[in-house]
Amino acid sequence: MANSADTLDQERLRIACELHDVVAHDLSVMTLGVGAGRVIMDRDPDRARQTLREAEESGRQVLRDLQRLHGLLRVDGMPSGPPPRLADLPGLLDRFQAAGLRATLDQAGDPADSPVLELSVYRIVEEALRSALLHGDAGTAAVTLNWQKNILDLTVHDNGTPRGRLAAIWERAALFGGSVTTCPTSTGYELRVRLLLNRVPAT
Repeated sequence: MANSADTLDQERLRIACELHDVVAHDLSVMTLGVGAGRVIMDRDPDRARQTLREAEESGRQVLRDLQRLHGLLRVDGMPSGPPPRLADLPGLLDRFQAAGLRATLDQAGDPADSPVLELSVYRIVEEALRSALLHGDAGTAAVTLNWQKNILDLTVHDNGTPRGRLAAIWERAALFGGSVTTCPTSTGYELRVRLLLNRVPAT
């Protein structure tokens, strides 16, 4: 028999799925309304304004539903505020530096502008460095982001020992149709993640 915690988690998941369907519907309505308003703007301005007002209200409803979903799924103790972006990576490395892992960051190319992608990159780097420090007994790590036209190659090389599969990183890579490879090297351990930028999920 499932315990109360399992039952609560299952119910939260069910409600989250239902809210997801509602949000997706509201977004579809909003998108169609904006498109219709744009098409008829010149020949019927009054109708276009009404259509855009309805789309605006749909947008507000989407935000309310997302706030409900966020409150439902929030984990106790999880920090609030905007999600981390690429600009927050130096601060992340500073925190690992204070914990005893000397980490560096190098970027090449032009980063894609996508909050979802930036959040995923941040979390992948965070998880890789945490694993290097806690499970690989590493003292140094080098993070490299190589931005290409439709691909991001993310590499984390540290001087630690081999470790187990990082499920969270695999999940985030799969979100972008990407791949993950790990291997020991002559100087430590290396994680390589490839993300397909043309598979960026909708925000």
